[in-house]
Order: sequence, then C-alpha cells, then structure tokens
Amino acid sequence: MKIFAHWSIRYKLLGLLLLLGLTTFAVTGTIAYLKYLKALKDDVTKQLSGLNRTKTFQIESYYRTVRSHAETLSDDHMFIDAMRDFRKAYKKMNSKPVPPEVVEEVRKDYYQNFYPTIERLKIAHRRPEDYIPTSGAMMLQYLYIVKNPYPRDDRESLIDAGDGSEYSKVHAKYHVAMRNIIRKFGYYDLYLIDFDTQRILYDTSKYRDFGTSLAIGPYRDSNLAKVVRQCLVAKDPDDVYFSDFEPYEPSHGEPTQYVASPIWDGDKPIGVFALQLSTAAIDDVMSNKRNWRREGLGETGQSELIGSDYRLRSNTRSYLENPTGALATLTWPGGSDVTADRIRTYKTTILQLPVNYDFAHKALNGEEGTVIQANFPPGGASLVAYGPLHIENLHWAIASSMSLTEALKPISEMRRLFSWYGAGLFALTVLAALLVTRQILRPVNELVGAARRVSAGDLTARVNWHSNDELGDLADTFNSMTESIRDKTEIIEQKNRENERLLLNILPPEIATRLKNGEHEIADSFTDITVLFGDIVGFTALSSHTPPKEIVDLLNGLFSLYDEAAQELGIEKIKTIGDCYMAVCGLPRPCAEHADRMARMALRMVEATRQYGEQVHVPLALRIGINSGPVVAGVIGTSKFIYDLWGDTVNLASRMESTGVPGQIQVTRAVYERLKDKYEFESRGMVQVKGKGEIETWLLQGALRPVEVSR
Repeated sequence: MKIFAHWSIRYKLLGLLLLLGLTTFAVTGTIAYLKYLKALKDDVTKQLSGLNRTKTFQIESYYRTVRSHAETLSDDHMFIDAMRDFRKAYKKMNSKPVPPEVVEEVRKDYYQNFYPTIERLKIAHRRPEDYIPTSGAMMLQYLYIVKNPYPRDDRESLIDAGDGSEYSKVHAKYHVAMRNIIRKFGYYDLYLIDFDTQRILYDTSKYRDFGTSLAIGPYRDSNLAKVVRQCLVAKDPDDVYFSDFEPYEPSHGEPTQYVASPIWDGDKPIGVFALQLSTAAIDDVMSNKRNWRREGLGETGQSELIGSDYRLRSNTRSYLENPTGALATLTWPGGSDVTADRIRTYKTTILQLPVNYDFAHKALNGEEGTVIQANFPPGGASLVAYGPLHIENLHWAIASSMSLTEALKPISEMRRLFSWYGAGLFALTVLAALLVTRQILRPVNELVGAARRVSAGDLTARVNWHSNDELGDLADTFNSMTESIRDKTEIIEQKNRENERLLLNILPPEIATRLKNGEHEIADSFTDITVLFGDIVGFTALSSHTPPKEIVDLLNGLFSLYDEAAQELGIEKIKTIGDCYMAVCGLPRPCAEHADRMARMALRMVEATRQYGEQVHVPLALRIGINSGPVVAGVIGTSKFIYDLWGDTVNLASRMESTGVPGQIQVTRAVYERLKDKYEFESRGMVQVKGKGEIETWLLQGALRPVEVSR
C-alpha cells in the first residue's frame, strides 16, 4: 500500500479504471476463448482426417489402376509379338562384331557425359569402365544414345536409327505405338526385358540401361532388376509387382519406381513388361492437380507419401509451388548442399527429405490418428492426420497436414478482436484520467513533447511555456540546449556529406551503402556478367616524348568520354591503370542485357577514341577485349580500398584485349553466342591465349539494326 501512496492522482484513477474494466474483459474473454478453441480444433481435426482417408483411397485406386494396366498390356498380343521380334533381332545384332570406332565412341561418351555427372552427385558405385556395355548392347547404345540426334530428354523421338539392321526395323515397327502408350497414360518409360538373359531389349526413353543385362550388368542391384527377378519366378502370367522408389543410376540417380509383369507366349514365359511410373501423376493425385485450396488445405496444407525408410515418396507443396524459394529456405533435418543439388538436378523432393517423426512411425506400423507435431515442417508446428497405405508390395504411409497457425487462424482473429476491445477500453480509461489531470500536468507535457521530438530528430523543437517559476527556467534551459545541439549537428552533417561524396567517387553506390551500414568484408559471387578491357595502342611510346601535363590532359579527356558512355548505359567503371580502362556490366546491379550494353559501350569507346584523336591531332587507336561469365567481386584494402573483380572470366577478358587488333573489339564465344543475332561479327579463328591454349575469337563490327540506348 505504501507504493500506491506515492502515486499521483492521475495514476490512481487510471489504475482503478483499468483494473475494473480489464478484469471483467479478461474473465469473459478467457471462457469464450477456451470453448471456441476446443470446437475449432475438433472441426479441423475431422476435416484433415477425412481428407487423409480420401487421399488414401485415391492413391490406392491409382496403384490398382496401374496394376490392371500393366497386367492387361503384358497379355496384349502386340507386346507378345514385339517381345519375340526384339529377341530375334537382338540375337542377330549380338552375333556380329562391334566395329572399333563404335567401341571408341561409346567409351568416350561414358567418360565425358555419363560418369562425371553421377560422380558429382556422389552416386557412382563402380569404376567408369564397369558401366560401359559390351557386344550388342554397345551397338544399341551407339545407335540410339550416342548418335541419337535428339537431346537426352527427347531421345524417344528417334524411330529408326537408319543402319538397316533387323533391330532397327523391329524398333520402327513398334516404337511409335509404345511411345504413344506412355504419353497417353502418363508413364515415364516402358521396357521389354528378355526372360532368359534379363537384358533390356527395348526402352522407350533410351537411357544408359538400354541393352544391358539386369542379371550381370552394372544395374543388377537396381530396383528395376529386383522387380524383374520377381517376375522371373512368377507362376501366373497375371502377376504384377511394384518396386519402391530408389535412385536409378542410368537416370543420373533420379528417384524411379517400376511396375512389372511377365510376358508369356502361350504356356512359356519369354520376357518381362515394365513401366516406369511418373512422379507427376502421383503429385497430381496427392495435390488434386495443385488445387490445395479447393480441397480446403488453405495456404499451407498438403498431403504426403512416406516410405518405409521415413523419406518422402511425393513432392512437398512448397517445392511444387516455388522450387527456387523452397531450395533457398531448405531447413529440413538432414538437408545439405548435396541434398539441395540433387533436388535441383532431379526436380523432385522424393527420397531427398526425411520425415522421421513419431506420427510417421505410427502410420508405418498400421496406426491411424491425428497429432500436433512440433517442428513439422522444420521451424513450425502442424496439425497432422496420418494412416497406413495398403498397396501391393509397398510399405508406405500417408499424412495430411496444415500449419497450426493457419488451422487456428480464427482463434488468432478472435484474439485480435479482443485486443482491439481491450485497447479501446484502455484508451477510454486513459482519456478519463487525462481530462482530470490535464491542467496540472500541462507544462510537464509541453516539456515531454518537445523532448520526444528532439529524440525523433526534430532539433527545431521548442518549449513554448513562459513563467517565473522553476518550470519556466527548465523550459529556457531546454531551448538553449536544443539550439546548441542543432548547431553542432549541422557541422557534423556537412562533414558526413563531404565523406559520402568522396566514397561514391571510389565505390559503386550499393557497395558504399553496405560499407556505411557496417559490413567490413564485402565479397560477392555473380554467375553471369560481362567484363571489358580497353587499352590505348602505342600509348607507352606516345608518353615517352610528350610532356606529363599533356599526357594527363589527354587521358582525362578520353576517359571522361568513356565514363559518360558508361553512365548512360548503366555500366560500372572498375578502375583505370595507366592507359588501360576496365568496366563491367551486370554487377552490383543485375542486368539481363549486360552483354548487349557492353557491346554498345565498346563501339562507342572505339568511335570516341577516333574522334578525340582527330580533335587533339594525335593518332589514337583503342584495342578492346570482352568476355562474359561468372566472377567474384569485393572490396580490398583498409585505408585505400578499391572495388575489384577476380576470376577466369576477368583473366580471359584481359587476354582478349592483349591479343586483340588495334582499333578492333575482340570477344569470346560466350559473348558471340549472346549477341550473334543482334550484331555483326567477323571470325578471327583460333588465337593462342596464355594459360588457355588456342581459343576461338570474333571481332565485333557493329549492330545489325539500330539499337536504342536504354537505362
């Protein structure tokens, strides 16, 4: 009670009104909040459980449909005939020796294109030579992979290899029909596999397993080989087997899943029919073709498949909606740069992200229920409905979830409403107290208000209160203090402006801002920019017999023209060293047309040099080199710092200048490929470049059509 005795009347009244109003509001609000919270949780739980059961039915129905389709196709006469024809055709091809040049081409392709990729992804399990096929398989891969004129993801467009072999005739006979099947029904690939040798005699998409044996070849331990071996011991031609998802080396480690069924010719098995299932089809089922909101899942809800290894068997919603953003914020347990690289390469989160939570264990053990799961997804909490799946040969579970924050959003809205009511009650109470004490506290409020304006940066604030008491003296003292602070602040601001102008003459505005904000070590990587080096031809000889002042005036006049062009085109000047001028486009501000702008810059520099030479009666010529690519840029030095670039792109641009032709602009292939449709180039052929050997270069002649200057 002694504490209250020292309170002012204003705060006593304010405290009493607040206590009465807020106590009543808190009691009634808490009761309503608890009842509404329970009802909402029950409704959301029922909704998620119902959705999970619906998704369970849909995904199980999808796999039943796939099973029926595989069973039907394996019994179809077309595939029985195709299996017979491919077996005969392959035997003929296998009986012939493989030409040495074919062997060399296939080996070269494996060493250059296939093995480096799977090695980078850390999925290579053997030596490079262990993957290279032999005999007939090598000839097939030569015809349909190495010499296939279509890109890797469109090899199926090749119908006839054109070698006149029996195999190519059989392939041309059946390929279009089989390709139409996988396109029409949404499969990824279709295989025909010999029963006796387990050799892949036909593969629609033509990957590295084409022609190899799943019994003794490099992919004998793959999930495709496992499901084929199940078909080999099947006693019923209608048996169908599913594999689980596993990384598949022929597809560069991409997660794959297969369904297979034996092919019988009468009462004798002759082969295996297999389909690679499409992850897109599974995602369409799980996401209702990406219509999560239509299913009542709001902004964060999703349904996911979980395998027996507690890893995803479907894509996450965040990745399907925004792959780039999902990879940038990858925070899943076990996530790493390797994981992100694989997701980026395979364009899927299947097998890449773990779901090792209690609800996943329960679902895989056959339990069904709902739970509030902390840290799912990582960094948040979700309401999760889970249960097992009953799919032949697969031990999977399913979970449907929604962010707890979104699921309980109505509660948050009610809390917000109560907060507004409370704020209103608080404001009315404070207003009543202020009206009572206004006259007493008026001079104090004047002083407090002025002090607040000063703390907010308003140094012109004054206290307009005149009296002969202590408050009047305090007001005069406050006004004198603010005047003194204002005078000193103006001096400091003037010095700051001078320092900032000096800093902007040295560094780009963005880099200067980062330095002022406290960054001490500035180093950035840029994946695609264009660098220019320009050098005045014969300047050393010119400077040896020209007075220093004339040399400085000449360089200043010429480089001022360059600087003016750079400013107009949005190009960043990096530095000048003697008569060498270095500029870059695409950093620190990204620019999609950096190569185009730099080409215009180079052309203007050449013309400006010629005109300036005529003006000062000095024969001047400029040699320019340009290159595009990735660089590292940063600030070096402490007292005398500079913004500079490093990397192979910079070195090669410098070499383009030093090996160039006076009065000409020499560019690399990287620049030529970007600008060949807009500018005229003259091929210079191969040029010996230090540290690089011979590389092909071009001379930029001018624009093919008028180019408008854009900022």
